[in-house]
Amino acid sequence: MILYRVALTVDPGQLERAYHLFAELVEASRRVPGVIDFDILQDPANPHRFVSIEVYADEAAVELQDKLPQLQAVMDTLPALLTSSLTGTKFIVSASEPWP
Repeated sequence: MILYRVALTVDPGQLERAYHLFAELVEASRRVPGVIDFDILQDPANPHRFVSIEVYADEAAVELQDKLPQLQAVMDTLPALLTSSLTGTKFIVSASEPWP
């Protein structure tokens, strides 16, 4: 299993555009085979900050999701949307168990 966590801060003047692009990306990503979960969450303490949490069954699912036109639209628009560069972490999960 592969998990990505990506944080970004959206320019205040671009929030509506970001909402639209993120909603389309989330909807499309969740339909991709092997995408276990895909969310883009808004920070309640800072409405300009978002965190993407993406869970994939394997690298093949990541590659399929990478081909989405909705992802390309977000990537093409990022320079205009963001106030700073995004930061992220990729996790390779070899085992998991229910919690709590």
